[in-house]
Amino acid sequence: MSDDFKRVTIIGIGLIGGSLGMAIKNLPDHPEVVGVGRREEVIEEAVSLGAIDRGTIFFDEGVKDADLVFAATPVSTIVDVVKRVIPLLKKGTIITDAGSTKASIVREIEKVLPPNLHFIGGHPMTGSEKTGVSAASPNLFKNSYYILTPSARTDMNAFRRLHALLTKLGSNVIAIDSEKHDKIMAVISHLPHLAAASLVNLASKEVAREENLLFLAAGGFRDTTRIAAGSSEVWADICEENREAILQMIQSFQKELNEYADFLKNRSKEKLEEKLNRARKVRRSMPTTAKKDLSDMCEVIVSVTDRPGIISDITLTIGNLGINIEDIEILHTTEVSGVLRLVICGKENASKVAEALRDNGYEVEIRNIYNREMK
Repeated sequence: MSDDFKRVTIIGIGLIGGSLGMAIKNLPDHPEVVGVGRREEVIEEAVSLGAIDRGTIFFDEGVKDADLVFAATPVSTIVDVVKRVIPLLKKGTIITDAGSTKASIVREIEKVLPPNLHFIGGHPMTGSEKTGVSAASPNLFKNSYYILTPSARTDMNAFRRLHALLTKLGSNVIAIDSEKHDKIMAVISHLPHLAAASLVNLASKEVAREENLLFLAAGGFRDTTRIAAGSSEVWADICEENREAILQMIQSFQKELNEYADFLKNRSKEKLEEKLNRARKVRRSMPTTAKKDLSDMCEVIVSVTDRPGIISDITLTIGNLGINIEDIEILHTTEVSGVLRLVICGKENASKVAEALRDNGYEVEIRNIYNREMK
């Protein structure tokens, strides 16, 4: 059974929820996948597509005996949905979500979360312009980043189990602080969507003055504005939830555009070229997905004490480096101490992780998985 989950419930069986169900059901000896939806016809479609084993429109029936619950509903409804199911869950159930904003969701849910349940915020960095379970794919999460936002309350074993499942789906799992997550998403995801929508609306207004010449739009314009085709309802919810961070990024973006305007007004070609070249270098240096060399996998062994916030501190430290934890395992645990085994791809990355953790006061050892050479 996948990480001892016997039953996984997915609330909201659209693109993300349906894809999660398909991916989980593709695992060897997979757990039962139960879907909770608003309409019977959607549930029937999800079953026929292989996204869920069975489904229901009732929360109590859907989450009964669930070991893991995904809230894959619109971001504005996640808190209310989780609050509704909390009294229905058995002891030890792990709850996570798939919202693209995190700080307010984590904060509000943890206010009402009893100590015998575990919530870990989640955000799969993947998707499509298409919506609904009919657009779902079991490969949606492969080679994409899946962000988790552990807090000081996060249980070590709950995090390990969820991390292991998401890794088996093919995701690169990164831990990021929820507040930092929202600021990052504002600049790399939410603002770009608004910018793309603005470009499309601007182009539409300009060509409408003469005649409809949008068919002349070249590949560059189509690539730049592709994300504007996403669901307006979904994106309005996202922007509302993360409005403070987005407003800050809009102001910063306006300053950037004003700089370009000043260069053009003053005919400062050299400054314009310098700024464009800087952007070109940054864009070309952005990492692309690379195949992982298993022979380069390293174990980072961390001695830990059993205290609140330990898993959050360690995983966020590594997440801040932008390094993925390939696997996480808890070894030799006692009531007061234990050992974490982290698998990191690449000796250089493992060294960076070890250095950062040692700077935080942890005892750390590194060894190559294949030759077991300790360092």
